[in-house]
Amino acid sequence: MDYRITSTRYEIKLPCDPPHFDEIEAWVRLHPAQWRVAYPPREINNIYFDSADYQGLDANLGGIAERAKLRLRWYGPDKTAVAPYSDPAEAWLWHLPQLELKCKDGMAGWKEINRMDRSFMLDLTRVTWPEARRRLRVALAPQAQIWLNTYTFPALINRYRRAYYVTPDEVVRLTIDTALRAYDQRLSARPNLTRPAPIDAQAVIELKAATNPEGARRLSQALADFPVRAYRFSKYVQGMLAAIDI
Repeated sequence: MDYRITSTRYEIKLPCDPPHFDEIEAWVRLHPAQWRVAYPPREINNIYFDSADYQGLDANLGGIAERAKLRLRWYGPDKTAVAPYSDPAEAWLWHLPQLELKCKDGMAGWKEINRMDRSFMLDLTRVTWPEARRRLRVALAPQAQIWLNTYTFPALINRYRRAYYVTPDEVVRLTIDTALRAYDQRLSARPNLTRPAPIDAQAVIELKAATNPEGARRLSQALADFPVRAYRFSKYVQGMLAAIDI
């Protein structure tokens, strides 16, 4: 088991409505930061866990500066199998599933991560949620098991396609998330992957840099050259709100 805590970084999101979708590629290509591709695009899948009284959802909706959310993340086009994935374009690199406690304090964020080993596999078409939680707990380090004691209930599954860019000196990173889908899990004894919530179509540009003066300066410069405004945006919250409105 690989348990680690990432360094703190600023994270700024620029949600984009459908009329802007065709323009995003040009914004990146013509941007003064001279973005280059960091990794090939790939699909990201997440299971979000919350407490019985939805503390994670309420903290985000309430605008609480210090908040956290728990998700199990895996990569690749198969939304039904939580398993290691190696894209044909980068067969040398394995993307392992990982449980992430994502922590936020204002615009700054960091993660506590428990990465699974290559033998971990969870077939979401064949398990109940209690079985899935039991199998997940066995694969976790003691620190990560504590997270599941707080965030017990699977609330949402979502997935999207992410493109990755970075400045030539790697000070500022940029991602673009598209094709967002969300599946409500609140009333399902088994994983629901067939009834998507009616979530609004959006693309999300996100800029990231270290929480130091240089990172803040470069992030501010990069933001100034995008023609859309930044505001607080959570894919988990958007998915949950869409599910509640069904």
